Amino acid sequence: MRQSQEHAGRCSLKECWLTGLIPAVVAVMFAIMLFSAVPAGASDRTTRIVTMLSSGTYTAATGYSSSFEVSAYYEGQILVGVIAEAGTSTLDITIQVSGDDSTWYDHTSISQITATGQYRQAITNFGKYIRLKYVVGGTSFTLSSLGIFKN
Repeated sequence: MRQSQEHAGRCSLKECWLTGLIPAVVAVMFAIMLFSAVPAGASDRTTRIVTMLSSGTYTAATGYSSSFEVSAYYEGQILVGVIAEAGTSTLDITIQVSGDDSTWYDHTSISQITATGQYRQAITNFGKYIRLKYVVGGTSFTLSSLGIFKN
């Protein structure tokens, strides 16, 4: 009788192993769920679309778009749609940035455009304000440009 009473307070190796393992597995699974990153969904991101250059014909000259405050965003794309080119023309577009909307610095240049088509330039690390500088060489281009910014 004494031996069965002593045995009643102890567990076998298999029983002890299972009773310790199950709570440990549950604790690890809970920690993984608690601390794992939740992927951001589309509803978690803010997108801003701005018209950098409105649709129109731009003749031989250097010009600038309006400036846009984009400090709340960390990445963007500049889209340029050229629908017509007169003569043999070139179009150089430089993305410029500014911290004060007054002094401008060249950030990224889009490859020189010489024909109709759709062009895109991805950008990051652009600071507080952004604008486009364009230089039309030759006769003219008919184009428009959008900036799409995401946070």
